Amino acid sequence: MDKKTQARYFDYILVYTNTVLELSEELEKKCSKNKWWDITIERKKYMYFSKIDWVTLINKKTTLELSFFFNKEKDSIYFEKNNLHNFIESDLNVSGLWKDFPTNIKIRSNLFDECLNKFLISGRIKKLDKWFTISKKELE
Repeated sequence: MDKKTQARYFDYILVYTNTVLELSEELEKKCSKNKWWDITIERKKYMYFSKIDWVTLINKKTTLELSFFFNKEKDSIYFEKNNLHNFIESDLNVSGLWKDFPTNIKIRSNLFDECLNKFLISGRIKKLDKWFTISKKELE
């Protein structure tokens, strides 16, 4: 796997986890009142659907999808591999940015797993049961 692909994948981790960090508290408050609703974030319109401790945001213009569990950790952000990979797939579909990833979904899935494992080995992310965590310091 080339370094450009690894860097692109890590960029996705950063975008995804930064978004979770920024939106988690605000959305958790709003979701406690309504289980689905329209919301505007930084002048972009979204629709959200929520369960007890997670939410799915869909950009109404681009249909970019982001699902995550509300972050309750002090020093790190936790995420699930499937939610991260669904976010990447959604972004690739919306933006057409296929140049850094293969077009076959099975090959991409294996590539995503390989990237995730490399970042686990390097210590940039950690695994905790079914969760992965990234330090908030890594996001700075």
